[in-house]
Amino acid sequence: MLLDTSGPQALIIVPISNGDIAFLNAVSGRLIWKTQVPVPAHEQAQLISTPALINNKLVILYQCMIKGVRTSHRLAVLDLKKRTWDPSFPTLILSAEKTTADSQASVIFNPATAFSHAAVKHMAQKNTPWSILYLSFGNAGDTQPYHGWLFEIDMAAWKAKGAKQAIRNVIVTTPEAKCPVKLAQGNQEMICGGGIWTPAGPLLYGDHDHYELFVPTGNGQIDLKRHDYANTIMRLRAGLQFDAGCDTNHCANFNPSQPSAACMASCKNLFIPRPDKDESVLPPSNGECKEKTFWECLAWMDHDLGASAPIKVQLKNGSSVLVQAGKEGAVYLIDADHLGTQHDRLQIIEPCGSAKDPCKALWMGMIVTQPVVSYSEDEPIVVIPTFMPDITHPAGLVALKIGLKNGIPQLKRFWQFPQSTSRQALTAFRSHPSLPIIAPWPRTGDPLVWVVDIGVRGTLYGIRIKDGALIVAHPLLGTGRQLASPLFYNDTLYLASTLPGTNASMVEAYRLAASP
Repeated sequence: MLLDTSGPQALIIVPISNGDIAFLNAVSGRLIWKTQVPVPAHEQAQLISTPALINNKLVILYQCMIKGVRTSHRLAVLDLKKRTWDPSFPTLILSAEKTTADSQASVIFNPATAFSHAAVKHMAQKNTPWSILYLSFGNAGDTQPYHGWLFEIDMAAWKAKGAKQAIRNVIVTTPEAKCPVKLAQGNQEMICGGGIWTPAGPLLYGDHDHYELFVPTGNGQIDLKRHDYANTIMRLRAGLQFDAGCDTNHCANFNPSQPSAACMASCKNLFIPRPDKDESVLPPSNGECKEKTFWECLAWMDHDLGASAPIKVQLKNGSSVLVQAGKEGAVYLIDADHLGTQHDRLQIIEPCGSAKDPCKALWMGMIVTQPVVSYSEDEPIVVIPTFMPDITHPAGLVALKIGLKNGIPQLKRFWQFPQSTSRQALTAFRSHPSLPIIAPWPRTGDPLVWVVDIGVRGTLYGIRIKDGALIVAHPLLGTGRQLASPLFYNDTLYLASTLPGTNASMVEAYRLAASP
């Protein structure tokens, strides 16, 4: 959901998966108007990516289908003042072709196996009201061939020269011409993949003079020689030209199944996750990774790093770090200036399943989110939602502090909700929750982290960040919506939801009272 405050009344913009876009009065919830994305005759629309709101224009990335098969991915601009599709931005049909690392073949953007989960990101440009857009693609179910694609769109060129001139640059994270035909689970063959699919999209940091994109990628293979950057974080800048910045000597004999520590640490613009020194393999409860390396296990278990988006955090000493959650239940602390430096890795939730309680969905992992950060006396507090597809292990919100030990940043547990010893910790957060947001509690002004636990009747939680105290636990009318981000405006929370027992979408709004 997005908020439009440009008119006489504030409107809540609700993109719907069938391609409808509804505009609701923020106070009454009344439908003010609605439109449908433009699609060819006899085709259906699917809208999953969160649009971008830019200067009274809504920029929408969506896909067209015939009998459930995706035929194209399109970008269109809705003029919110005129309530019409803006003809000065003719509908853009996305296409791309990139050569492989050996320049012997081409990788072609395939609409049928590409999928746009991630939010449209944008950066304002000098001397123009228009932005540079970033559109990310993964896949809906690891159906090959698929890759991670990132498009850079120049809105000024789009408006002045038409759709054919709008695509300024494209990058593919795994430039493999041949991909496995069928995968049993995830991307177990460790090839292709690299999808950019986390709902929050890449982290765009900086301003129009100097900005960076931190791009988390999903399933597949890390192979520097083949320019395969799956299961990593890539640092890109305007133009999408990528140089991993790895030491050629340390990385000369790169092994995708077990990269050398020296090679990974040398990379300036590429983060490759790695275990702590005391760890050797990931410990899933079913023992499938006993004979696999850490990196083989990530691929085999479908525990891709790119399930979650990173955040950038400023520390007391003036340095910056990235906090990146892994689907396997760990949190990585990364030097934001030199991505090869992994300061810390902390497992914040146990692996799903046990001998008596097998994990109901190992592929789901235990974390899919984007963390949020608040500051108390200049000390950052990072809050991360976790979930657990069994009934044996606790899950919920985990708060971490970032301290310095001998000048090196480290993660420290702060609080957990529900408390891990409580009965509620074994019943709540059994599947993907909503994304978290931070909004103040009107009665005290304290910042609270808000999240929805999805269920037959969802529950809205408001947890005080400074001490983990439960302030609000409110049942919803509906189920809530997994991985959707709540919207906060004028002391009101707006939540995407679904009517229980149906596929009917709705919006629930809850006013945060300023007094009892």
